[in-house]
Amino acid sequence: MATFKIGYFVGSVARGSINRTLANALIKLAPEDLVPGALKNAIDWGSRPWGTNSFARKPTGIIGASPGSIGTAVMQSSMRAVLSFLDAPQLNAPEAYVKFNPAVFADDGTVTDEGTADFLRHYMEEYGAFVERVLAANAPGHIGDLKPDAAKLSR
Repeated sequence: MATFKIGYFVGSVARGSINRTLANALIKLAPEDLVPGALKNAIDWGSRPWGTNSFARKPTGIIGASPGSIGTAVMQSSMRAVLSFLDAPQLNAPEAYVKFNPAVFADDGTVTDEGTADFLRHYMEEYGAFVERVLAANAPGHIGDLKPDAAKLSR
């Protein structure tokens, strides 16, 4: 079984960020073959200089939490447009809009509600499978790869 290094963005630098808490929960619930790592300002840095876009052909997934029912939906819509421009394949299903409840998420990422934990675990399993499919499809020498030497994958 391959192990994949996965990065994530937390859109807030606030110490008590609910999305940082959600990120901690996803780390705990992810399959063992995903190894998450934090990235800061990665979109700006990774998409520069022109012609050296680090996001091209990298599998992406979008998930967010907000105190309201649809707060993260607007961010996710905007982020999908940015990732499309960067040529980053996106996990389109399952979608995940998490209404944050502090009684469900401990600061360390522990999820106390089993239904929520099952949903997030399922999301991470689907994302892991998506990563594997995208990397396999973009592997050098793949039939659909027009420039096999240009596609350098790091696992």
